Amino acid sequence: MARPENRSEARALSLTLPIETFNYLALLATLGKLGRTENEVATHILVREVYAMHGRGFHELRIAPPEDEGK
Repeated sequence: MARPENRSEARALSLTLPIETFNYLALLATLGKLGRTENEVATHILVREVYAMHGRGFHELRIAPPEDEGK
């Protein structure tokens, strides 16, 4: 699982999820996929996605505002 090299660099984060999402995390944890607990699975997925977004330069993308359809 992707983690900071030094655990002291880690920061706590609290999430509220839809029940269906939590239940899927619980299933993955039960199956031993990506972690042993719902929290470990969620951490793995979140860290993996953030690293991927950073690698793709997502933070540099500019999204154009929607065109005014009333014109």
